[in-house]
Amino acid sequence: MSEAIRTHQPCDDCGSSDALAIYSDHTHCFSCGKTRRLNEEDRSRHVDDEGGSRPASELLRGSYGALAKRRITEETCRFWSYIKADFHGQHVQVAQYLDNNRRVVAQKVRLPTKEFTWVGKRKQFKGLYGQWLWRDGGKQVVITEGELDALSVSQAQQNKYAVVSLVDGAGSAEKGIKEALPWLEKFERIILWFDNDEEGRKAVDKVKKLLPPGKAYITWAPEGYKDASDLMQAGKSSLIVDCVFSAKQWVPEALVSGQKIIERLKARPVVPAYPYPEILGVLNHMTGGGIRLGELDTWTSGSGMGKTTIIKMLQWHYFHTTDFCQALIHLEEPLEDTGDDLIAYEVGQRFQIDNPEFKNTREYEEAALRLFTSVDANGNPRFQLYDAFGSVEDESLYSTIRYLATAYGVKIFWLDHLSILVSDMDQDGDERRRIDALMSNLKKLTVELNIYIGLISHLKKPVGASQGRTFETGLVPTLDDLRGSGGIKQLSNGVFALSRNQQAENPLARNTSTITVLKCRKTGRTGTADYVLFDEKTGRFVKGMKPDLYPDHSDNGNSSANDDY
Repeated sequence: MSEAIRTHQPCDDCGSSDALAIYSDHTHCFSCGKTRRLNEEDRSRHVDDEGGSRPASELLRGSYGALAKRRITEETCRFWSYIKADFHGQHVQVAQYLDNNRRVVAQKVRLPTKEFTWVGKRKQFKGLYGQWLWRDGGKQVVITEGELDALSVSQAQQNKYAVVSLVDGAGSAEKGIKEALPWLEKFERIILWFDNDEEGRKAVDKVKKLLPPGKAYITWAPEGYKDASDLMQAGKSSLIVDCVFSAKQWVPEALVSGQKIIERLKARPVVPAYPYPEILGVLNHMTGGGIRLGELDTWTSGSGMGKTTIIKMLQWHYFHTTDFCQALIHLEEPLEDTGDDLIAYEVGQRFQIDNPEFKNTREYEEAALRLFTSVDANGNPRFQLYDAFGSVEDESLYSTIRYLATAYGVKIFWLDHLSILVSDMDQDGDERRRIDALMSNLKKLTVELNIYIGLISHLKKPVGASQGRTFETGLVPTLDDLRGSGGIKQLSNGVFALSRNQQAENPLARNTSTITVLKCRKTGRTGTADYVLFDEKTGRFVKGMKPDLYPDHSDNGNSSANDDY
């Protein structure tokens, strides 16, 4: 949807007084949801008249002064950069929108008719009105529905405590809060104070679920008042403070009993499975069809077995077989390696090793464009690559996952690998407890956000390694071989292991990995699944066979004779 030219307009279809937004070629009502195209006459009346928007070079100049009717002081207006100005011969109020460098990027003009129009670069502003005024994080932040409500709440609290507002009223609530989510998450309490009307209540119901669990609080103006500005005009600033501190924590209903259980069971939708590639046909059967949203799977193996390569095969596979957006969090390699590996899988050649000049070809550029400029139906990038080599703080990881899921619609997350997340612990740190906490929080996120997480975990040194029984010589891992914590096997929906004998004389056997299902909560099926053979020429996995069934084969440089994947 394009940028709104006017907002808070009356809707002729449903009778709403302020839910209609006017765009360059259409109107949309955020109350009844109807969209109507504008004909030339309507365009002339709505768009091309004196209420049209201006370029950034024509930002309005004005002065500070008290808003007597609103009982807003000049001091508050100065604090919020809220000015009075002349606009096409009319005296108007202007809410100025600043970036983090305190530069005005856009101005929202309130006309005497209570209509709104924009001056400047509206699209450059992301987030919530007033966000630039406050530090990152604190005890609480109040989100109001309009700018004057924000000024009223701020003034009632001596302009000392964080208050922000939606940009374009209730209809913009979801978009604005998604954009501001990384900033909002740093506060202990996030108080939603929208207008006490149908549109305001609908908006609260939508956005309260976007906020981190336990942080969402809701308050309303008391009976007889619509919002904080109404209270300020009535001289009841102390009541504004009471409303803030009496906000009730939003807690989803968690306990269900009796007939409601049966109703929930009957209404439960079938959770679809998204199949693995055809070469993993047995794994598809053993897992009940593939991966599912709301689940967390763990892949593991000894060193150099190909677990990162198989994860990248799955990333490439789900790019081509689903419409889902994916986030690739590979902490053991730079972003450039991740990107080139995906392109190599796309074109079917290991140019990074055999042909570095390939990066200068049109085929490379076209493959890169296919993968990294592709967007979903909502315009979200299909791939998001995490640019942070090495360890990452736990809270930063959770915030990143939640932000990508809510703001960019990411449904599939790949995390490589779990061990590096705890690598920055000091010597007194408890690795087991931290991994338990990580697994618990990641699992909660899959359910809360309805996402899938594919996780890589390492193995501890096997018993009997001194006698030559190692994962690098083909030993199949067990759940107890997972390194660090029992929480990995307990909280994963599925655990899958790769094993191969890196020292086998036959090059085909040496480059064939066995996939073993160590756990599948959905089906309970475990044991050997598929055999996959690494093809050195294409850099891809192909269907293999049980290693001891390969015919005798000398190592003559065949396409599958590469141990380094």
